[in-house]
Amino acid sequence: MRWIIRVIGAIAILSIIVFIGFALLPAEKIAGFAARELSQRTGRDVRFTGRIRLVFYPVLGIRTDGVLIGNAPWSKSGPMLEAESLLIGVKLQPLFSGDVKIREFRAINPVVRLEKNRDGVGNWELTPANPEAARPEGAASGSRLKDLSLADGRISNGRIIYVDHQSGRDFRLEKADLAVVLSGLAGPATLSGQAEYGSEIVSLNARIAEFGMFLSGGLTGLDLIAETDFGSLGFKGRAGISPLMADGDLVVRTSDLAKAAGMAGISAGFAKTLDASGRFTLAENGNAYLRGMTLVVDGNALNGDLDLTVGKNPKLSAKLTAGALDLKTVLGTKTAGATGDAGATAETGWSKERIDLGGLHALDADVAFSADSVDLGGIRLDRTKLRAKLDKGRLVLGLQEVNAYGGNIGGEYVINARGGLSMGGDINLRAIRLQPLLIDMAGYDRLKAKADFSVKFLTSGNSMDEMMHRLSGSGRLDIGAGELLGLDLAGMLRNLDASYRGEGAKTIFSAISGSYMINDGVLINDDLKFASNLVDATGKGKVNIAARTVEYRLTPVTFSGRNLNEMGGVTVPLLIKGPWARLNYRPDLQGLLDAELAKKKQEAEENLKADLERLRQNAGEKVQQEIDKAVEDGRERLLDELRKRLQGQ
Repeated sequence: MRWIIRVIGAIAILSIIVFIGFALLPAEKIAGFAARELSQRTGRDVRFTGRIRLVFYPVLGIRTDGVLIGNAPWSKSGPMLEAESLLIGVKLQPLFSGDVKIREFRAINPVVRLEKNRDGVGNWELTPANPEAARPEGAASGSRLKDLSLADGRISNGRIIYVDHQSGRDFRLEKADLAVVLSGLAGPATLSGQAEYGSEIVSLNARIAEFGMFLSGGLTGLDLIAETDFGSLGFKGRAGISPLMADGDLVVRTSDLAKAAGMAGISAGFAKTLDASGRFTLAENGNAYLRGMTLVVDGNALNGDLDLTVGKNPKLSAKLTAGALDLKTVLGTKTAGATGDAGATAETGWSKERIDLGGLHALDADVAFSADSVDLGGIRLDRTKLRAKLDKGRLVLGLQEVNAYGGNIGGEYVINARGGLSMGGDINLRAIRLQPLLIDMAGYDRLKAKADFSVKFLTSGNSMDEMMHRLSGSGRLDIGAGELLGLDLAGMLRNLDASYRGEGAKTIFSAISGSYMINDGVLINDDLKFASNLVDATGKGKVNIAARTVEYRLTPVTFSGRNLNEMGGVTVPLLIKGPWARLNYRPDLQGLLDAELAKKKQEAEENLKADLERLRQNAGEKVQQEIDKAVEDGRERLLDELRKRLQGQ
């Protein structure tokens, strides 16, 4: 930055003044004169807080025990530069021609405060209080410092603070031990050393092709490598610092993404490792672009282009393609396992491990994504095409083209990390092979068929266990012809024997259909229809998704196309009950007893109603006869009375 050249150059020139007047003037007057000269040259208040001493060996120069350089008038952060000790050793002869060749520079415990105000003005933009004083001693009016070189510059235990009041960014380097070599303003500059950023030690190595151009706003060659114990950042291309711009090849590698993201002030708990490379461009307005990118996250490779728009709400736009992706570790999920009895996985229940999706708040995004296959742990997808939109922690996944388990999946899936974690969706599955799907989701391999499935759901929680207990929604299931392995439902229903095992111990069916509701993790169905060539049945009951248990009743309505009433048979329901890992199938004798009692009760009620009706009818006939007789008797008495009266007249 230009202020560095002015400050160091001015101090170096003042070395001559100090040298000439050293024997004639007291140290206090020398310090006061030097401070006034520096203030004139920089336009900032400059104070020496300790003694100024002339140094003859090993170089000619000055040493001050303390120095302060004031900040911009609008800053409230303290001095722009302060150091406990400053040593500058120069070559004497080049100073007379306007060249400053610094042989040695030492800054002990310096603090550098760099700021950009809300209008984009940097505190390093210096305006000399007296333009004439800003010229080197002996230089003609209008001339400038010709050159500046530094053979050996060192900063010990330095502190560098950068605050951007426009974007709110705050960058701090602590305990900086740096070595600087500058071969003239038109020549290269090198920087090496290490500093502490946050709680991490960062080693730096940089080479700038033309230092003067780098500071003045032009682009010049830059090779940069920054390394920590968990990763590295490398850049090779062109860059400038005022304003900050870059264009070149970028390589980033980290074995701990959470730490790396933390250094950048964001959260990234959704992955562990990341490698990225591509052509990187940083525009003057702060927007960044990565073209021809290769991104590897936890071993998963993606290719494409990224655009990052900075501001109050940074936004990422991207087009990404991939081959086979395995996202189990990224999402923190595990495959249930393809065991016939679901093994220990179904026994242990849903994971209670906290789901950390804090990375969804890092920025907004609009990403188009396609992959040959995606393994989500609970679900495996084939050819997949998605559109993801992330807005303030709310992610909406549009399932544009998802092929899976021989069929396809469509709809929308939402993850909302605003004020807690919730998920919801409206998903439709068509012609899905159930056996591999249920193996992946729950370790259950007994159902072989294709199905159409629809679900609308909503849940919330910080773990899979919490989410399954708060799950609500509705949907419908239509399963085509298939097999239920491991038991013979038709044989059980026909023989009234839950231990019955027919040939192959399986149930062959032609269709299963029904609708359901979900509340607090419990799925309830009361309209199931089960059809096969041997038996038709209805079903109702519940599947406790949260507890991974089933309590369901199948009731036969026909055998081999004949109605049970026509056969004079007895309807014996089959009760399916137990945990997913050990479902128990048995005749529901209590249900049978209840059904028989209900039947007897209904028959008794119907008989009673019939008897009452007969009594009512019989009673009605007798009453009518009495009424008719009474009416007839009354009519005869009335006629007799009339006759008597007529005869008496």
